[in-house]
Amino acid sequence: MGNRLLLLTSVLGLFLLLSYFSPLGLHDHIVIGSVSDDDDDDAIGQPLQQSLPNSNGTSGAAKEVFDAHEFNEFNADGAQNLYILIPNEGHHGPGEEDEARYLNQPFVPESVTINPGTNVVWFNGDVGHEHNIAISGSGSGSNPLYQTGEFSEFDARNYTFNEIGDFNYADTVEYENGFIMRGNISVADGSGTSSQQEVTGGNAQTVGLLMIPTEDLAQHTQDLQNRGFVIDSTYNFPDLREGDEQTLVVWKAPENSDTSTVIASLAEVSQQFPYS
Repeated sequence: MGNRLLLLTSVLGLFLLLSYFSPLGLHDHIVIGSVSDDDDDDAIGQPLQQSLPNSNGTSGAAKEVFDAHEFNEFNADGAQNLYILIPNEGHHGPGEEDEARYLNQPFVPESVTINPGTNVVWFNGDVGHEHNIAISGSGSGSNPLYQTGEFSEFDARNYTFNEIGDFNYADTVEYENGFIMRGNISVADGSGTSSQQEVTGGNAQTVGLLMIPTEDLAQHTQDLQNRGFVIDSTYNFPDLREGDEQTLVVWKAPENSDTSTVIASLAEVSQQFPYS
């Protein structure tokens, strides 16, 4: 009887031992979400990255600007300053033997609807090329209402649209095959409030766009955020010249930022892009 009891005890002990180390028993000893001291130290050493909303989503201003070449709702959030990007190689037109453009917009955006009193700023991201923007209204005939004068890469010029109406603007410099860079601005009192192109967040006074190589996106958006900018939306696309991925970024400057400070920040960030 004693031998049988000893045998039974041994078998039961073996069964419990096997159960403890079996897959059925392991789940009792897993701690979900635990982080070791070493992992904590590594995490503290990493820079915090703000997530980029609407990245390649079905909504968001960046996607709308890329698809429609328009940005008609930026005033919906109370913005008073719009920065239009002259993209790198934007002076090239369609039909050239060797495609040099990154995207088929000489200005980003090409067309925009704004409220009266909006300050429009053209930021020159076209490396190595100067531009002169001439603005014309429906009743101005052949004489432009205003010319910015030539300005070089990473510089900017502005014009405040106080009158309601439709305006055209163009670069006075003719490039390959007679291509002329053109854009349109419509000034309408109380322009729409569509949610598709509305810039998210409140009290946005200055809104603009940049084009950044996607592989360097995290670095440069972090730089913008460190300067107080907010990334509203992004949209990735293969460029026309070689199919490399680029990203359109809609940004918002710190509230009440003056124009010279915003331009200086954009210039410092843009000079780091590999387009330079």
